Amino acid sequence: MRKESPCCDNADARYLMELPHVYQFDFDLYQCEQCSRYWVYAWRGVGGWEITTNEDAEKMRLLENDELRAFMKEWARSSFD
Repeated sequence: MRKESPCCDNADARYLMELPHVYQFDFDLYQCEQCSRYWVYAWRGVGGWEITTNEDAEKMRLLENDELRAFMKEWARSSFD
């Protein structure tokens, strides 16, 4: 699944994985195919992009189950404040 990249013109963002739903948001991890920047697509009725660091993206990819859910809760709080 691909979406138009939020950072580079005429580039796609490649879907990497579904992330846990927290705070009634659906989160998916993407990576720009042109510049390799990581993005989280957050959706709750209307979707939008949130940039994430390489470090946080790696955690999202490596953590599992309860650890990933706890990380996403903290990430969402800090990203939406």
